[in-house]
Amino acid sequence: MSVAARSTLFFSEAPKSVHLTGKAPVLSYSSEELDAAVRNAYEKGARETRAQFERELNQTKEEALVVLNGALSKVVDRHAEAIGMMRSLVPRLVTEATARVVSSIPVDSALVHSVVDDLLADVAPGAENVEVQLCAEDAAKVAGFELELRHKFPSLRLVENKDLSPGDCLVKTRFGVLDGRMNSKLKAVEALLS
Repeated sequence: MSVAARSTLFFSEAPKSVHLTGKAPVLSYSSEELDAAVRNAYEKGARETRAQFERELNQTKEEALVVLNGALSKVVDRHAEAIGMMRSLVPRLVTEATARVVSSIPVDSALVHSVVDDLLADVAPGAENVEVQLCAEDAAKVAGFELELRHKFPSLRLVENKDLSPGDCLVKTRFGVLDGRMNSKLKAVEALLS
């Protein structure tokens, strides 16, 4: 039976590393080296995590931007459609509303005088062969009115036109016809709004 020898080793300084003969040395670190390694690993992990987070954040931003652009594009398209619809509807609605309001206004002699004066304002004073056409009802309301206008238009004639409605007026001169019919005026308003 063999007895293993035991011995105690004493070192003047703390050993920096210990290994058995014939075996590869075991790596060992000082506390400063360990602290530096931990700090470096922490900083490396923080850098890698930050870089990954920034990549994911940029990807999320790009995806959100695509979704936002798609939504904004739809809003712009819908806005353009709504504006187009309003541009086509508003003139008709205004014309229809105006026609309803105008149709409820009673056609009296003052209104007929105003319509005739308005049209004759576009005719040069002294023009020959001026013909003012009114419906029979309006012609009766302005009987004698042509006498007031003769100082500007000596050859003015007042003529009844069965195709005209109350409030309508046509003025014929040698240069053409001035249209004072209500429907023509409403169409002109609609054209201006379109």
